Amino acid sequence: MANLRDKIAVSLIRLINVNPEKKDRVVKRLKFYQKLGPYRLRRGFERADYDANGVPLEIYKRKGTEPRKLVFIIHGGVFIMGLINAYRNLHSVLGTAANGAAVANIDYRTAPEYRYPAAHSDVLTGWEFVQGLGYKPGDIVLIGDSAGGNLILSLLLRLRDGGKPMPAAAVLMSPWTDFTASGASYTNNYPFDAVFGRRKGSLNETKLPKFLECGAFSYALGADRSDPYLSPILGEYHDMPPVLMTVGSREILLDDTLAVADKIKAAGGNVKVIVGEGMFHAYPLFYKISPTAKKTFMEILSFLKEHTKEHTNA
Repeated sequence: MANLRDKIAVSLIRLINVNPEKKDRVVKRLKFYQKLGPYRLRRGFERADYDANGVPLEIYKRKGTEPRKLVFIIHGGVFIMGLINAYRNLHSVLGTAANGAAVANIDYRTAPEYRYPAAHSDVLTGWEFVQGLGYKPGDIVLIGDSAGGNLILSLLLRLRDGGKPMPAAAVLMSPWTDFTASGASYTNNYPFDAVFGRRKGSLNETKLPKFLECGAFSYALGADRSDPYLSPILGEYHDMPPVLMTVGSREILLDDTLAVADKIKAAGGNVKVIVGEGMFHAYPLFYKISPTAKKTFMEILSFLKEHTKEHTNA
């Protein structure tokens, strides 16, 4: 871990720990957190609201411009939180870094009210809708964290399997790829995970079945968790676009990221993985309080710039 500010950031993140073992509390807390994050439309930007065949979708861009490129945000939130409000604050940062690209944000349906494949279907609907607005697949970069990373990987698999055009690239921050919780990091990092872990607990073979039925997994209840579109860790990763993945070294989803990255590499794909030493779930989003998060976030912005470099604003 870089310095004292990183340690303070970890301590602050522990305050929002949801302790997934407690089924009722995790859903209640996550639904409460979705109310946080008021946003302010940045000066010089405008926002357009759309009904994407029943799915709320927003697009931000600089006033007076018609960008050809698009950064499409798929927010996280354990499939339970509607975090679109919090993620609105990224429109100016991402758009500016991505050579003036427009930024889309989608408000997909969440659990436990809506289970698989509701959110996945909404993301596919949004993907098709923005193309109807004139954005070509090769001009779109996807970015998402946690559940959003799951939704992006699932979308990539569906597009590839359906022989449809792929986006230019994708950024995945701590993607949740394994609803079967098969990775060793679920057990090894459980005492250290600031968001989902429990300091004085362990996730052993006895507790794991109960853990898989807790509120945090409510989106998958009743579904086949071995479905690669639900658990993308089980998919095949040939013919993928360039992918940047980030993950904290002390989160339970560490192996969710590393296993998918290994599959992309093995298939000859272009993937880069950044592991934040001592960091927590989706840590780059906390770039304002953590030096390590800021460094990784700057790499994400550079990646966006690289994959939208053909675009210029007159």
